[in-house]
Amino acid sequence: MEMERLSKIPLPPGTVIPCTRRRKPKDIYTARDVASTPDKLMIRKAARSVVAIETTYSDGKIIAVFSGIVVSWNETTRSATIVTCSEAVCDDGALIDPKPKVLVHLPNKTILDGQLLFFNDHYRIMLLEVVSDTPLQPANFGSTPKFGQDVFALSRDYESSMHARRGTVLWQEPPNVLEYMYYCLSLSCQLAPWGSGGSVIDQHGDVVGMAIGAPPNPDILPISIVQTCIEMWTKFSRIARPVLNMELRAFELIEVSHQEEIELDHNINDGFIIAVVYDDSTAVRLGISQGDIILSYNGLHDFTLHKLEEFLLSLGWELLASGDPSWNVGLEFVVYDAVRHATRSITYPLEFSDASERVLPP
Repeated sequence: MEMERLSKIPLPPGTVIPCTRRRKPKDIYTARDVASTPDKLMIRKAARSVVAIETTYSDGKIIAVFSGIVVSWNETTRSATIVTCSEAVCDDGALIDPKPKVLVHLPNKTILDGQLLFFNDHYRIMLLEVVSDTPLQPANFGSTPKFGQDVFALSRDYESSMHARRGTVLWQEPPNVLEYMYYCLSLSCQLAPWGSGGSVIDQHGDVVGMAIGAPPNPDILPISIVQTCIEMWTKFSRIARPVLNMELRAFELIEVSHQEEIELDHNINDGFIIAVVYDDSTAVRLGISQGDIILSYNGLHDFTLHKLEEFLLSLGWELLASGDPSWNVGLEFVVYDAVRHATRSITYPLEFSDASERVLPP
């Protein structure tokens, strides 16, 4: 009672109220999801690499508030590299404003100007740089998230307060079939309103992915893809990604009665089902049709969609590393024709796309 009475007494103007006096949590969901002492210790450590990203139009109006992940710190230049979701400044692959302003809110409430380096529309990532008097703590990277894995999604708001959500990794088809294969990894929990671009961490505090808000289940971009994109851009100033001009479904993700029907009709229990073949594409010219099933690619039988995306991205790295513009590569597919009940081998020549844009300093 006495504490309640004292809390209602007006304070003199200019009185500084330290955070130690706060009794109610700023975010009840963070308090709910991070309750144990070990989890609190782990989250506090991992959250040091999470920042808030505030983007504005050139006239000062706010575009968005996202989160970001510190990926590197250069002691010599006192600069840090940060990755976040490209939707903080982009819409449909183009900058929302020709010269967006980027502010980075650090955990210690310092606000720094960020320099936009590049963005990639396909992977929805954006890389920026800040110069800081105090060192920033880079994230520890883990491995690709696994189905059913317990994780936390970390984010930071424009007041630099940290937020956390507990969930599990889902492996499911998106509501609509998409060409973005990594979208099959998602979170069972919702993000904080500014959670896009924040880190998804495992039980050890290692970053396994970047969260991208998409209700009802936010997407997870695997950290292996994030790292490869950053390294590829750092080394080659571009990202080369093979384009299949097809949309695929993983057999493992379709509903069980459909799986049984395919197994009974075609004696097939795994593979990539070809859901869409783009008009005037290489696939059409090679006689690949909707409903066909890819049984192997380059002798591989890993039919996890994000793993195929990682494999294709590695081919893009080989292309750039070759330094030969005439360099080409073909995928060796074994394809089952569901109409003719026949299997054939196909050499599929790949096209490469560079869906990145380098942003030069003003």
